Amino acid sequence: MVTKPELGRRMVERCRRAGVPFGWVAADSLYGQDRKLRAALERRRIPYVMAVPADETVVTHGTGPLRADALAKRVPLRFERRSCGTGTKGGRRYDWALAEVTWPGGTENDGPRRGFVHLLLVRRSISDPSQTAYFAVHARTGTPVAEIIRVMGLRWAVEDCFETAKSDCGLDHYEVRTWDAWHRHITLAMAALAFLTVTATRTQWAGEPPPLAPAGQDEERETPEKGAVTGSSAS
Repeated sequence: MVTKPELGRRMVERCRRAGVPFGWVAADSLYGQDRKLRAALERRRIPYVMAVPADETVVTHGTGPLRADALAKRVPLRFERRSCGTGTKGGRRYDWALAEVTWPGGTENDGPRRGFVHLLLVRRSISDPSQTAYFAVHARTGTPVAEIIRVMGLRWAVEDCFETAKSDCGLDHYEVRTWDAWHRHITLAMAALAFLTVTATRTQWAGEPPPLAPAGQDEERETPEKGAVTGSSAS
């Protein structure tokens, strides 16, 4: 039986071979904790931002192996408040910090490729600082923190898209009997969603620009992890 992380790796590889342009891979902790998937992306020099559990092992130059949550408490971190996207209640704002680390068991030499860095991204709730989340990052050296946070936030938009497709276009209303039938159903459902989205947008905002999200909005609660792997077209 093929695991979901292995399916994700194959999907990324098919996109790469087909010449589909993408600059990042973003995923939840189901995929992020799979070191084989992360190593495969690193071998291809594909940047990623993947959620990892609090007990994921991480190393810095000044520490031995530590849990991600233990490292965040032990190493001084400089947090900055940023939005990672717009939700139903406005901007999803959190406090963020980055630490340069090494992820054990990654590439063959247990370190990032030349021109890349390994980072631990820490997200902290504004209203409840005890609520934190952790993300393994493989990025090109010098990548701005704002870009890393933006990529991390893209996953929510993709998951929202899938939820809408399920409720409005029957994306999940199929019986898997053959690959061709499943593929056609999924393609038709996503095409229908694209048509409805474009039509609704043109109708709603004809001659009027969409409103801006409130600048001072606090963060929105994260939706439950849904096992999504997403790609960003940003390079």
